Amino acid sequence: MLSVSSKWAGALTSSHGISTKVNVLYGGSILAEDISFVDGSVKVDRGSETRRSLSLTIADPRQFPKAETDLFNVYGQELYVERGIRYLDGSTERVPLGTFVITDISGDMHTGPLNIEAAGRELLLKRALFGSATNTKGFVSAAAFIRTSIANVLPSASFVDRSTVGAVGLATKTWDAGTDVWSALAEVATSVGGELFCDAYGTFVLVDIPQVANVPVTAVWDVSAGANGVMVSASVKLTASDVYNRVVVVGENAEDNKPPVSGTATITDSTDPLRYGGPFGQVTYRYSSSLVTTSTQANATAVALLAKKRQANRSVSLSAVPNPALDAGDWIRVNYGPVASPELHLVQSFTVPLSVDGGAFDIDTVGGHDDTGV
Repeated sequence: MLSVSSKWAGALTSSHGISTKVNVLYGGSILAEDISFVDGSVKVDRGSETRRSLSLTIADPRQFPKAETDLFNVYGQELYVERGIRYLDGSTERVPLGTFVITDISGDMHTGPLNIEAAGRELLLKRALFGSATNTKGFVSAAAFIRTSIANVLPSASFVDRSTVGAVGLATKTWDAGTDVWSALAEVATSVGGELFCDAYGTFVLVDIPQVANVPVTAVWDVSAGANGVMVSASVKLTASDVYNRVVVVGENAEDNKPPVSGTATITDSTDPLRYGGPFGQVTYRYSSSLVTTSTQANATAVALLAKKRQANRSVSLSAVPNPALDAGDWIRVNYGPVASPELHLVQSFTVPLSVDGGAFDIDTVGGHDDTGV
């Protein structure tokens, strides 16, 4: 969860107002601060190529851009968004929801409104293509390659390695000219068992793929039903789609003259309903990368990917009081009240409304399990 004061959580369960702010940026400078808008939302999704995206509605049709440098044009203009709480004493506290590259604007030229769509800053790396064949040779680690590649496209961007896998060494892999930079970086992150994304502060971050089974976790927010809770509704789903109980990782690197290697991770716990060879069957996901060149790395990557590939079997869709400080990948405690025992859930995605009438705060989770202390 994003950093907030000790007042924040308590205010969510009691009376409070909302405070929002949207700035327009161009070339790193503020063109307009605290602009007027009528509605909007920010979507945060671990499963999306751009983790954060924005929809915004502007009432005044005269704001439709004409010149290339106008506020809401699509030539590199960005929107920086904050949302937070207006406390009963009149003070406010906001958190960032992201910096977004405007991709589309449309609307009635006479009456409005204007509808703006914008994507997270991963888009800037997706748009950028390698101008010549590019490889990992000479880089001591995955994090080093990612850091340099981002800086080559976005010199002012920040990158932070918060993973335990960023220091893993890289085999040599070459991407052809014309390959987009983001796809290469995402491949590097996955090959070592990590996730790469741009966070709410505009920083590119490498983290470990979260483990969901039999690991101690700390919930950052209690989503409870009842008079003093923040839960509005909850819907539970179990699915067998895209769920695996075994991952096989293989690698072979001709550039480094490395022989084929493989690694396997399997759900073997006899009490686990997803166990390999049990009633669920033998459901294997295969991942291949020339960046995997040792059995140790292959096994570690298989373990990380298995955590991801088993997540979706149990999920909950929640509607709750908006908490803009929540982040994808957070653990939350879901308390349904007397109908079921409390559970721990990993946040997969959610939508933050930017106005009072902007709709529900919907959260989708994966990998839920009983809150038993593990």
